[in-house]
Amino acid sequence: MTVSTTGPSTSGLSGAVQTPATAGNVSGGGDPERTNPIAYVYLFPIVISALLFTVVPFLITLYYSFTNYGLQNFVEWELIGLDNYREILQGGSEFFPVLGWTFAFMILTTLINVGFGMLLALLLANPNLPERNLYRTLLIIPWALPFILLVQVFAGIFNNQGPVNQILNNIGIASVQWIPNFGDPLFARIALLFVNLWFTYPFFMTVGIAALAAIPRDLYEVAELDGAGTWVKFRDITWPFLLSAVTPLIITQAAFQFNNAGIIILFTAGLPAGEPGSQWGLTDTLASYAYDIFYSQREYGLAGAYATVIFIFIALLLVVTSLTTRSFKED
Repeated sequence: MTVSTTGPSTSGLSGAVQTPATAGNVSGGGDPERTNPIAYVYLFPIVISALLFTVVPFLITLYYSFTNYGLQNFVEWELIGLDNYREILQGGSEFFPVLGWTFAFMILTTLINVGFGMLLALLLANPNLPERNLYRTLLIIPWALPFILLVQVFAGIFNNQGPVNQILNNIGIASVQWIPNFGDPLFARIALLFVNLWFTYPFFMTVGIAALAAIPRDLYEVAELDGAGTWVKFRDITWPFLLSAVTPLIITQAAFQFNNAGIIILFTAGLPAGEPGSQWGLTDTLASYAYDIFYSQREYGLAGAYATVIFIFIALLLVVTSLTTRSFKED
């Protein structure tokens, strides 16, 4: 598209002025950034990887969810329609108590992990804090250590004869059975939330520090000239900038924690048990329980149904929160 410009200084002549956005359309070839075939070459490995490792496995899982495929029907199995989904949703099913703790775990871990990470970021962003670079280095160490190894270390720390109970005994407090086989899950859940926080806060601390560093210093100088105090500067400058940077990460963190199974499998194994002789535990999330159904009970069709339900919940969570917060909207 061309724009004709004429004026007193053009001596009646008119010319065509092309903008950068339309310069690629002179020959009718379209925008070179959109038609350059090399872009599709770069995207090809990503598309193939997504198909092979995400789409195809999901479709296979979805198919198995409509079958009775499992250890007892390993050779000869058949389509059973929605029977697996009916078993999940029937009254008295373990699905509902596990789902309740899954949502509680998602909300608590997201709030605790993000909140603690942001608090540390605010403390470390203070230029008057002595040796703050040393603190940053020390506090980011959990992010660099092997996950599986540290989970086993924490399992020993919260053991009945572990250091935590020894410290409690030394100050006159009775030992706590942190991860009992049966009974009240309160202490097991507290320990699980703490261990999860240990692995997650360094990421949000780092993001928070970066977001705070990106805030223009001029805004604080102008606020000080207007007589704004510390709380006013935090409320009107720091908090809005920090929230806009962290909101998309809060959404993805919630989705990750909803689907988090590794730390539960390795640390509590779902214990304490939900009921005597039951296969599910009071610290199980849907993801960890689906893992147990697949690898312990060997009911592959039922595990596929659980995986599909988890996918539906996460998809709905991402869509609703993204539309509500407009965090992923392009400018």
